[in-house]
Amino acid sequence: MGGKPYKDWNEVRKDIKKWRGSNLCCLIIALLFVIVGVIGEALKIDLRLASTTWLLLGIFFAMLSIAPHIQVAVLKSWYGVESERRDKK
Repeated sequence: MGGKPYKDWNEVRKDIKKWRGSNLCCLIIALLFVIVGVIGEALKIDLRLASTTWLLLGIFFAMLSIAPHIQVAVLKSWYGVESERRDKK
């Protein structure tokens, strides 16, 4: 429990990139759902789901992107603190 979760800084960078990609993917999907709902409502197109359902799907994926966003923030903070500590020695 007290050991380092990563062997070197390259692993931390890879993990940051992975979580950032996951966050971006969820946000893009959320944006697409909202756009589909708005366009469907504006053009009165039958999309098999109501426009509020598309909005709720967008909100769901936007909230789903919070976890990867927090993970990226924590890893960046930890990486920054550890690199500063390493540079002071």
